[in-house]
Amino acid sequence: MKDKQFPDDVQMLFCIGAQKAGTTWLFHLLRQSKHIHFTKNKELHYFDVIYGKANQLHEARINAVKMLAHKLGNEIGAYNDNHLDALIDLSQLLRIYSNHDGDHQAYVSYLLNDHSDQDVIADITPAYAILDRAGFTEMGRIGCAKFIFILRDPVDRMWSQIRMAVGSQHRQVESFQQACAQRARHLIAINRLANIERGNYQRTIEELESAIPLDRIKYIFYENLFSDNTIFDICEFIGVPALFAQFETRQNVGIEAVLPEDLRLEFKRALQPQYTYCREKFGATLPPSWRKALEPCLSFKSDAINS
Repeated sequence: MKDKQFPDDVQMLFCIGAQKAGTTWLFHLLRQSKHIHFTKNKELHYFDVIYGKANQLHEARINAVKMLAHKLGNEIGAYNDNHLDALIDLSQLLRIYSNHDGDHQAYVSYLLNDHSDQDVIADITPAYAILDRAGFTEMGRIGCAKFIFILRDPVDRMWSQIRMAVGSQHRQVESFQQACAQRARHLIAINRLANIERGNYQRTIEELESAIPLDRIKYIFYENLFSDNTIFDICEFIGVPALFAQFETRQNVGIEAVLPEDLRLEFKRALQPQYTYCREKFGATLPPSWRKALEPCLSFKSDAINS
């Protein structure tokens, strides 16, 4: 794949939404636009890998290549076709990490593969939210990039993440509910909830705004995402004609489980700084569910002061 220069007349778009905050749904919507170009892979994980934030993922992709190569047979004919196609795709993806000194040529070339005349090129990798100022600065240099950051109610997002993590191991409803609660109690016991990078909106916002001008950043609340007005705002921000969404369609819907009330209160205690920061940052635009969640958090603080 020959190295290419990013076109001057094309807009780069990054979506760095929080985990379990609707980025997959937005990806499937935006890819319907003939004005936006996507690569074969939704999450490229380029910047988090080169900045040492996703070593396990990089290793997993390397191991996947090795496994595919091991499956190749000596037979002549179509036996190897599927394996070879997968090897080609994965090898091209891995090549984006081969040159990341300054110009990010291999990454840019991958972005431009099969690009024709679309006005926007997009990389939707939610994990970029864990990057710092240096990473966002480099991202912003590519096509004078714009950024969409989707935020979801901290407690709801955390519970959804737990359900996703547990889901692959527990399929029976009763054991799944119990396993989710057990995992939540463990995270509370080790004081991990407040330190999960993907849920630290304040850190991401401050690092992002220290590198990228505000007019190139669009904050979206998950609670408002599934509406015509929000989709219109997103398209206007990107600079493409409005899209019409099917809001009843959801992507990556997790197994349902009820968050026990005692755990919900503990979650709110641990995540109170995120609620407070977002209230100060976004003011009246904060979704009602977030503002409601703040009320008990504030009472926790008052109880601590009076004790």
